Amino acid sequence: MTPTERSPDQIRAILAQLRELQEIDREILQVRQQMAGLAPKLRALDTRLAQEQQEVEKLSGGKTDSSSERRRLEKEVRELQEEMEKHRLRLMEVKTNKEYAAVNQEIDTLRRKVDGLETRILEILEADEMYDRQVKQAHARLERIRAESQEEKRRIEEQIRSKNEKIARLGGERERRRTTIPADALALYDRLSERLPGDVVCPAIRNHCGGCHMTLVNQKMVEIRQMKNFVRCEGCLRIFTGEAEA
Repeated sequence: MTPTERSPDQIRAILAQLRELQEIDREILQVRQQMAGLAPKLRALDTRLAQEQQEVEKLSGGKTDSSSERRRLEKEVRELQEEMEKHRLRLMEVKTNKEYAAVNQEIDTLRRKVDGLETRILEILEADEMYDRQVKQAHARLERIRAESQEEKRRIEEQIRSKNEKIARLGGERERRRTTIPADALALYDRLSERLPGDVVCPAIRNHCGGCHMTLVNQKMVEIRQMKNFVRCEGCLRIFTGEAEA
């Protein structure tokens, strides 16, 4: 018997080894796919925080200086009030009803001007208060998002660390198992893994390939049951396991 001649039991034993190796490869692929989805999450957290920071900076730098306008209006109010007081004093000096009515009309006009100015001053004060509230709320939101981002980053980084440890552990087990598989079978497995990572060995299911679902002729099913050598699908080239599933 040459080194490549094997009994059906030996071939089935090698196929069992390949299935076990494939399970490890699948698990490694799965963990790596999970890790590939974590890096974008970290970038998204940084992007969200940076955008929120920009919004706060934009809001904080958007306030106009209303103090000079408010002082100017307050000065006008004082001047008008002083003028109103002078007119009230004049009321005590007028001689006729006509003069009295004219002075009162002037006082009413000044009062309306004062009311308009005071309304504008209140609007400025309310706008300043609203702006200050918005800035305060924005800073509070930024701090909340920063805290949430830091906590989420810690959680994701812990996942990455754990998955790296798992890949290292699986990698060690993978190498250990590879040393027990005959070189020719391992070389075939590796060649197929380049095209079908984690999906090299499969069963035959109801006269169909369990990988590509190609219909198998009866002779192929007989070869699978006899297992005198490695039996492969003529369509996808996967290696069939030693038992045909019903």
